[in-house]
Amino acid sequence: MEHDERRSVSWGRNSHDGEERTTSSPLSSGRLSHTDDPLGADVSGLPLRVLDLERLVREQDAEIAVLKSTVNDLQRRLGQVEGLRAVGKTSPAVSSLRAPTQRFVNGKHSGIARLEAPKKKLSVPDSHRFRHHESTGSLHSDGHSSNSVSPATSPSPTAAAARQQRHLPNKTTSLTKRWSSATEFQHQQHQQQQQQRHSPAVSHTPQQVNTRDMSYNAEDGVLKIFLKGRPVNLYAPSDVMEEYDLNAVLPAPDKQLALQWAYGYRGKDCRNNLYLLPTGEMIYFVAGVVVLHNVDDQMQRHYTGHTDDVKCLAIHPNRTTIATGQCAGTKSNAQPQVHVWDSASLNTLHVLGEGELDRGVSCLAFSLTDGGAQLAIVDEGQDRTLSVWDWQEESKVTENKAANETVVDVQWHPLDKGVLMTCGRQHVNFWLLEAGSLQRRQGVFGGRDRPKYVTCMDFTDSGDLITGDSDGRILFWERGGTTVTNTVADAHEGTVFTLFVDKTGNVVSGGKDGKIIEWDREMTQTGNVVELPAEYGAPRMVSPGRGGQLLVGTTGNCVLTAEWGADPEPIVRGHTDEVWAAAAHPGRPQFATGGWDGRLFMWDLVTHAPVWTMDFEEGVQSASFSPDGSQLAVGLVSGRWDVLDADSHETVFSRTDGDEPIQTLRFSPDGNMLALGSRNNTVYIYEAGDGGFNRVAKCTGHSSFITHLDWSADSTLLRTNSGDYELLYWTAATGRQVTQASELRDTEWASHTCTLAFNSVGIYPEDADGTDVNTCCRSNDGSLMAAGDDWGRVKLFPYPANQAKTTNHSYQGHSSHVTHVEFFAEDDRLLSTGGRDMAVLQWAVE
Repeated sequence: MEHDERRSVSWGRNSHDGEERTTSSPLSSGRLSHTDDPLGADVSGLPLRVLDLERLVREQDAEIAVLKSTVNDLQRRLGQVEGLRAVGKTSPAVSSLRAPTQRFVNGKHSGIARLEAPKKKLSVPDSHRFRHHESTGSLHSDGHSSNSVSPATSPSPTAAAARQQRHLPNKTTSLTKRWSSATEFQHQQHQQQQQQRHSPAVSHTPQQVNTRDMSYNAEDGVLKIFLKGRPVNLYAPSDVMEEYDLNAVLPAPDKQLALQWAYGYRGKDCRNNLYLLPTGEMIYFVAGVVVLHNVDDQMQRHYTGHTDDVKCLAIHPNRTTIATGQCAGTKSNAQPQVHVWDSASLNTLHVLGEGELDRGVSCLAFSLTDGGAQLAIVDEGQDRTLSVWDWQEESKVTENKAANETVVDVQWHPLDKGVLMTCGRQHVNFWLLEAGSLQRRQGVFGGRDRPKYVTCMDFTDSGDLITGDSDGRILFWERGGTTVTNTVADAHEGTVFTLFVDKTGNVVSGGKDGKIIEWDREMTQTGNVVELPAEYGAPRMVSPGRGGQLLVGTTGNCVLTAEWGADPEPIVRGHTDEVWAAAAHPGRPQFATGGWDGRLFMWDLVTHAPVWTMDFEEGVQSASFSPDGSQLAVGLVSGRWDVLDADSHETVFSRTDGDEPIQTLRFSPDGNMLALGSRNNTVYIYEAGDGGFNRVAKCTGHSSFITHLDWSADSTLLRTNSGDYELLYWTAATGRQVTQASELRDTEWASHTCTLAFNSVGIYPEDADGTDVNTCCRSNDGSLMAAGDDWGRVKLFPYPANQAKTTNHSYQGHSSHVTHVEFFAEDDRLLSTGGRDMAVLQWAVE
């Protein structure tokens, strides 16, 4: 057996390299051949027996890992109960079994601290190998976050745990400004990385407009601000004119937000990102949030330690430690980095790669033969660097250029120590980590056509590598070799997106053709096939679920459960392009969202599932319910707008105004009129009648596209914002502009969505240029204001936020510009939508 181990990791060229081999079973091609020697004949069955023993050990280790994780989950739940009993106490309940140096999971929310928030340093004994960073909180659908502490993940996972069986997987033209950034690749020492860290907490630092660019005339009650050099006059209400102080500071509100539910999944352009944890939770990510979703309990927990898009995910052999990688963003604290964290407590254990990664992390994997002590990371920057880290010491062992082209996956060999593989555009590379350096050998396709992409890979129980490619083939690479030995041509019609080998040794594949196919050890189809409906997309990721279930993540950003011989069931639905339209139902626990993918969802707040969906031939830009909730108006990117019956989603009226997107629309408080703001700089006003809607006015006067509009409480007036920072007022009946804005200073407005107004001047950050804040909304009771900005932050202000220095609570979760925020009717929840992150987040107001 020792001889076999040496053979399997040898890098000497085999005499058969480049030649196609024929075997009776491609899944057993790594076994030793029989010999005519008498002694060899006696031990010819030894390799088979050893393989069987190794398989049994892996299965037993998997069961042990499940038991350990179940214990961790029970301790976490007990901690939650103890925390609820200890309401009012200053210290959270702590499990008596926790490690003495484990930090508490403090905070009632999972917001992310802004960069300017003060950093807190906690002393940790030097003898402790792990540095436990502040937790992001444990959140559930009832809005309460866990304040319990789970036992720390073992700093030295056992070799047995490492050998457990792994479940391996597998343009739009923007109407707004694009955002992208890349940090310069540079090497920094471990100590410098530690100094750059930030704590994932909520920011309470004042957000203010630079008062040097503002002036207030107390006599006239006029606040003059400058946005990109353009003066804007805002008129103070009569009751604050005389007392208004430009330098006064408004405190942050008493209430805060807690992330309650994340709608969506990122499968459109990411892979290897859907697994079942031993606790029964599915783990996946969307935007900057890693979601732990318990389907049975209808609850989610969230890890929100990242500051930008999460791109990849890896599970440690102990099945509780998680590694997630993010890309670079536009924020100063959004450097590409890898977070290693505990799935039970949601504590961040380590942060790797700050200042050393170029553009982002494309894929990563824990080692398997040494207890998961090492972590392989592939940087998607120009050099496409493969680095290996001792993640517990936060030190890089070595690095090398992974490939000249895109790398989509990296995996460690489950049996051979120090051996790992990468694949991607036109390559499969075999790596040997030896003496602190990485040696690379390129895979040889043996006369076969080189595919445009090798898209996925996994290992058989005998250690052979199997890969899927863009030509629809499944290729086999013998253990210890670098040459293709067997080919299954036309396994799928189109790209093979995902592969995994189940416990029985059968291979499961998923492809662009929408099919999931099971193959036996001889690579003959077993007859088990699941075909996904087109509305869900193709299977991007397939992994084992409970029992015989399959977890399926799709290119349509959906998560499904599937069983052989049965129709797949959707668990998570999501948009596949920017989400701009959202509206909360005024009387039911429902809300609507629409995106540039042309899909409109009506969601249920209780089940978190769509009540109905509707597809348009063009993108959805805006949406609004009538005051009684019976109708839903939808604005499209072509200038067309429809009014739907909110229950049957049948179209009751449709019309087109111009050929530019309907940026915003809103019913009057009495429900008799509908105003639409177009990107063609015009506001259209319609009156509802028995035969539909009749235009009564057309408001022209803005010199840029309409961004927001509000109705007065008596349904007679409108105010509008535009893209060039104008605030104009209109008479609804005639469409004429009200030029004496000072006469409307005491007007009561039914809503407040205009970002540029006197009572929302405090939502702009210091040195704002006007485009920083995309959306705002006042709570129905008039005590709070929420806002969303270009950096993915959702902020909670007091209302009115009429001081330049208005303190707020800031929360991270979105990784793109926040396009819409809106309170629900009871003000107990807040809805936010993201642009390019395609995420919909539901927040509890606590």
